[in-house]
Amino acid sequence: MGPSKRWIDNTIEEANKCETKMPWERGLRRQAMISRRLEQSEQVKVSLPPMPSFMTMVVTA
Repeated sequence: MGPSKRWIDNTIEEANKCETKMPWERGLRRQAMISRRLEQSEQVKVSLPPMPSFMTMVVTA
């Protein structure tokens, strides 16, 4: 069990040295970005022209 424990200990040690911010650690900056994105999505409205008469489901004999 020696090599396996040593490998795990080295892996944990290297992970603790990591200084890269993970997405769940970004905090207020990330929340602000998400709120801005949500505000922009609410402002976008798509309007479609009316459907042409030949495309309706009305069937005439």
